[in-house]
Amino acid sequence: MAATVAELADDELQALVPATPEWRVRDVLAHVVGLAADLNAQRFPAADDAGGSAWAAQQVVARRDLAVAAIVAEWVREAPVFEAGLRFFGYEEGSHFVADLHAHHQDVRGALGLSRDDDPLTVAVALDHYLGFLDQLLLAAQWGTLEVVAGNEARLVGGAGVPRAGVSGSAFDVLRSFSARRSAAQIRALEWHGDADGALELLQLGFTGGYSLPAADLIE
Repeated sequence: MAATVAELADDELQALVPATPEWRVRDVLAHVVGLAADLNAQRFPAADDAGGSAWAAQQVVARRDLAVAAIVAEWVREAPVFEAGLRFFGYEEGSHFVADLHAHHQDVRGALGLSRDDDPLTVAVALDHYLGFLDQLLLAAQWGTLEVVAGNEARLVGGAGVPRAGVSGSAFDVLRSFSARRSAAQIRALEWHGDADGALELLQLGFTGGYSLPAADLIE
């Protein structure tokens, strides 16, 4: 991501990012760097900050007057400690933040019309996190089992029974769908069988606040 922003002109850094419409490209960078710095310093969202929206917004505000080079320099300082923390906590926690960083990097690249960040290993690790989230969502609702085929890999989430529905697509498109980077219409356009409408309804309920599905199609 640092390499991506280093190549950008000032007008590109100021471009709005459709996946996070309140933020410009430079604001997305400020968020991911601020998140690492806050967690390293054990600064967490307030108890009444549902979803950490205010916490994330403050990361952006705190860096609004900094040059992009200074924000990248902060990342260089904070990254080794952050990476060590993820290794300490293990794969489940690590995959969460790989997924978050990949999502925001792709948001930026998509906003600027750049090629997809579809490195197979990164996509697979990020998808592990979001399928874990989906598994918990389905189990909590007692909805049933969903079969997810992402590229060449098939997974069952929400239980081990006969699938109530199934969805398939490229690993990248499945990841972007289950990380709230596709509209309901785009998710419905994936290859589905079974109770697709019921699965999509639950997904829309599960993605709320800052993680709501975009109203308009996100074209990348």
